[in-house]
Amino acid sequence: MQISVESVNSIKKKLNFEIPADKVSAEVDKAYAEIRKHAAIKGFRKGKVPMSLIEKHYGEKMAEDVVKSLVSDTYFKAVTEKGINPVSYPVIESDTLKKGEPFKYSATVEIFPEVELKEYLGLEVTKEQLVLDPTAVDARLKEMQERMAQLAPAPEGHAAALGDFVTFDFKGSIDGVPFEGGAAEDFQLELGSGRFIPGFEDQMVGMTVGTSSTIKVTFPENYGSAELAGKPADFEITVKEIKIKELPELNDDFAKEFGDEFETLDLLKAKLAEINQTQEEARINNELRENVFKALIEKNPVEVPEALVDRQVTMMLENTKQRLASQRMSLEMMGMTDESYKAQFRDVARDQVKGSVIVDAVAEKESIVVTDEEFQGQIAQISGQTGQPLEKVAQLYKTNERAKDSLMAQMREDKAVQFITERAKVTEVPKAESK
Repeated sequence: MQISVESVNSIKKKLNFEIPADKVSAEVDKAYAEIRKHAAIKGFRKGKVPMSLIEKHYGEKMAEDVVKSLVSDTYFKAVTEKGINPVSYPVIESDTLKKGEPFKYSATVEIFPEVELKEYLGLEVTKEQLVLDPTAVDARLKEMQERMAQLAPAPEGHAAALGDFVTFDFKGSIDGVPFEGGAAEDFQLELGSGRFIPGFEDQMVGMTVGTSSTIKVTFPENYGSAELAGKPADFEITVKEIKIKELPELNDDFAKEFGDEFETLDLLKAKLAEINQTQEEARINNELRENVFKALIEKNPVEVPEALVDRQVTMMLENTKQRLASQRMSLEMMGMTDESYKAQFRDVARDQVKGSVIVDAVAEKESIVVTDEEFQGQIAQISGQTGQPLEKVAQLYKTNERAKDSLMAQMREDKAVQFITERAKVTEVPKAESK
């Protein structure tokens, strides 16, 4: 068998194969023999069909089976022997299979890029100065008050205001024709929550129990349903009930609701201030990491395979969905679909992949590794963060090699980023100048 490898570009290889005629003939005979065992042709028992009829009726299946077998037997072996590191499935192109003749095919595959490191020490990057917002703790307390609020019937004659919970019936129509999903009874909505079409909730402000009105809105151009996107609609609504939020008083009793360790409101405020500072420091450090990645990409241009970009943007999409779900939201509520999200954030994903590839090259060059002690420390940290017993977390990574490899790779990247950052020229700047 003859194999040659050509570089299509820095991230793509093309392997060309020529399989000898005798090997092709042997595989063809083998495939026909297997097909003959199960072939069902009227007038003949299974296994007794003449080979001429087998070849006539099952020629296409034979060719498909043989090509699949030949590619499987040769491609993966060649990739290993040639030291190629593919990151995607190969694109196969082949000649027509003919018994007694050599079979030629090519396999084009994206590969992990080789990075030529040019500059990664002494990078000039900016970091946002840590300036804590003095109103952050009060804002957080306000959110906690809102979550613990009780709903109470509004006084008679109360005009609905933003923040009120209104129960109402509605029927929607476009040009007088009702549309699917456009009607409901006893629907409760918090005015100002942004759950409905822009303009809908604002027009309900001022309504009282028992009143009816027609609300006119226009569906956004990027609305999830193509049948409704961009179209004006009328909603006939009738208000049936209005409830207002009664907020608990901010005092020591309020603080105790959040744990025995908070005996006073001041203790709760101190904890919130600590959490806020930790979150701000994490945000600033994440932004610094992004700035390091940008500087690395600028100083070390690299092309990355689209297969890696596909995986990264898909991971970003799933993470976004999970975060939105935790907030009782969805992509659709943000006016997006899976496809539009991927299109919008593909360039971001590509830069993230580029940064990771360069950092991986730095880790390799500087012999940066994750020690067993560091790995066990990370396991303990995960246990503390998730509340899972240490033994259970350790067992998970012991039995799941893929999860362990993924965690080790992330830890190695983090160590390499820290290595680069510690040797960078970091300038602290006000928030507005940090990006």
